[in-house]
Amino acid sequence: MRAYLQDEKLVRRIELVNVIFLLIAFLAALLWFSKKQVLGVVLGGATVTASFRVMGWQLRRALANPRRVPSKGVLFVKYYVRFLGTLFVVFAIIYYGWVDPVAFLVGLSSVMVSIVVVGLQQALNVMLKGER
Repeated sequence: MRAYLQDEKLVRRIELVNVIFLLIAFLAALLWFSKKQVLGVVLGGATVTASFRVMGWQLRRALANPRRVPSKGVLFVKYYVRFLGTLFVVFAIIYYGWVDPVAFLVGLSSVMVSIVVVGLQQALNVMLKGER
């Protein structure tokens, strides 16, 4: 149970860092770039954040009851349905030219940047404490 709580804390930290990164990117885009680029950062960030949260919800729900773990096939189908839905949203936004593609990519990269930042922070904590 303790490992589960630590994992939840890590996910919450990733989400917090994601919100901070998106806020900084939004403010920077608002100050220095066009409305289309600001919208790109916002839509990219919203798309990837929603996908990340849905994935977390799916995994928590699937693994909540150890006695009733769904089959691998069911997990993969649900994962790829979510992935294809996200892919469709990204395609539609880029295809119709609603946003600047580079700014949209910045927004889409927000969760990955958050994961890397939290991972580096965790590695630094482990190195400073001398734990393995």
